[in-house]
Amino acid sequence: MKSRVIRRRIIIGILSITICLSISAIVQAQAHLSERLLRVLAQSDNTMPIRAWVFVDSTAVSGQLTTLSERAWQRRVRVNPDDSLIDERDYAISTYAIEAVQGTGVRVCGVSRWLKAISVEVIPNQLDPLAALPFVAKIDMVRTFVNRTPDLIELQRENPSSVTAEDYDYAGSLPQNEFVGAVKLHHAGLTGNGVRIAMFDTGFNPDHEAFNSAQIVGTWDFVNDDPDVSEPDCVEDNPSRWQTNHGTITWGVIAGYLPGELIGVAPGAEFLLAQTEISCGGVEIKREEDNWILAAEWADSAGTDIISSSLGYYQFTDSGSYEFADLDGDTPLITHAADIAASKNILVVTAAGNMRNVSWGHILTPADGDSVIAVGAVALDSSLASFSSPGPTADGRIKPDITTLGSGVLTASHLGGLIASSGTSLSTPLVAGCAALALEHDPSLTAVELRDLIKQSGDRTASPDNDFGWGLFDAVKTADIVHFVIPEVVQVQHDRFVSVPVATGGRSPIVPELSAFDLPPTVSFYDNGDGTGQLDVLGSADMPPVSNIGLVADVGYFADTTYLTVVSLVGSQRSIFAGPNPFHDSIRIFIPPSSGLWTCATVFNVSGEKMWEKVNMSPSTSDVFITWYGCNEYGTNVASGVYIIRVSTDKLTTRVKALKLD
Repeated sequence: MKSRVIRRRIIIGILSITICLSISAIVQAQAHLSERLLRVLAQSDNTMPIRAWVFVDSTAVSGQLTTLSERAWQRRVRVNPDDSLIDERDYAISTYAIEAVQGTGVRVCGVSRWLKAISVEVIPNQLDPLAALPFVAKIDMVRTFVNRTPDLIELQRENPSSVTAEDYDYAGSLPQNEFVGAVKLHHAGLTGNGVRIAMFDTGFNPDHEAFNSAQIVGTWDFVNDDPDVSEPDCVEDNPSRWQTNHGTITWGVIAGYLPGELIGVAPGAEFLLAQTEISCGGVEIKREEDNWILAAEWADSAGTDIISSSLGYYQFTDSGSYEFADLDGDTPLITHAADIAASKNILVVTAAGNMRNVSWGHILTPADGDSVIAVGAVALDSSLASFSSPGPTADGRIKPDITTLGSGVLTASHLGGLIASSGTSLSTPLVAGCAALALEHDPSLTAVELRDLIKQSGDRTASPDNDFGWGLFDAVKTADIVHFVIPEVVQVQHDRFVSVPVATGGRSPIVPELSAFDLPPTVSFYDNGDGTGQLDVLGSADMPPVSNIGLVADVGYFADTTYLTVVSLVGSQRSIFAGPNPFHDSIRIFIPPSSGLWTCATVFNVSGEKMWEKVNMSPSTSDVFITWYGCNEYGTNVASGVYIIRVSTDKLTTRVKALKLD
């Protein structure tokens, strides 16, 4: 009897130890589950599969280097020394780790060498043995992707425009090419030749006649894991939701080439087409974030120079939606992957989103990344598009980075023919395609340099904001073939002589030939023949109060034109003035220190209605220049006509008439 009692106590003790060890193992395993995943599990059906990322530690990384194309090596050489062309992100997760994950019963959906993570579909009761694997560092829930399809308007093309620019007959696509400055670069012979662009989107229709000349160097459908990016995943009553719709319209903005109908901004580029998104029924599947990340790794290996992605995250069909606080440039995995791509010398251009007038009201991810170019949208009159998502990011950075045309952009329809489409989805490829023109002109440009050039091309670089970013994109300034280095305003007193040095910079190997036009009396210009010149100004009563002198720098295949404002003063006069006047796009208001510390500059129309105002937040005793971009306080261009500029200082108030021209 006593022995049976002893045996029973031993068995109970063993069971207790086993239970304690099991509980300890479960507790340790659950420590690897993210808080977001634990919250979802607490609310979910234990029989329903969920998508998760399994992050592994260094013990699960193999010594196998990912295969990189020669183009990928050469792209990296431009930013990394020879002994730093590869890093830990170029090594794959080991086969044994992948097989061990599969051995827990989960379905492996993808493997990311950049994130060192395995994407899985898992039933909740499989998470504990999965988390207990010795190399598992963390398990987190996969977010759901949202693609904002823009409104589509069928284009009436019975009488298309016949405007021709050199070899390109742009027809209805002329406005968008002119808006971004692509026409001038096309005239310089740039088409994107030799530059590789990866498009991440829904499916594509490569059989559209607009793509007959397109150079497609690779395709992959990350949804169905095959090379066919044109197969429909569904056919619905609404053709705008078909799988090949969104990808085709974004690609057509860059690659379309139908002389007399459609000219894309970079039809000579090479293209990698990645199908990452499912659009059927508007139902968002959790695989899209995985697909985007894997597509970025594929594009890197294939030697892509630019990623153009008109996709983004913000809302989910299941629990775990992003909060605004997550848009910090680090939290979303897709943003992390986009920044990794940028570190590999890839320019990542992405849509800011069409969320301004919805409850979300912010940009999407990966637009929050600090290493990407997030693109907002404007209308043809340069006013902000009503849908364009505003910044800032959660950590206070300005977004979008740049804005350009996103309303009524002509492109190819997946159903055949052409359509006009709207959304930041269309603004994005306009910028990405023009970046390819700049890279074609100077292949030594790095992604960081190109990103900086894009931002500095904007017309609001002095005062960027969370609607326009750094302003309206300018492809010509981004390419930086040649530019002037001159003072913006020169003042000369009567009977005094001023010699103004004129210099040039830029990325053309040709020394520019300099010339000037609209020279007033007693003003002459000399070209020194080395990219510099000299403007000699003799102050005279014969000179107008304000002169706008044109300067031209010609490198043969391209010419840049700018204007230098010369103000003629009587005696020791240095007064408040505005120029150029009349003006088209912007006018600068000059306030000399002798006028006092300025407090406010206000623009009124002739009816006395206030159009715009800038209040001084930084008093200065030096010369002050204030720029008015011809917009009202909402960023909408004002009509042509006469405006009154009132400037107040601590000494005086003065008014200047200004004439705005179309």
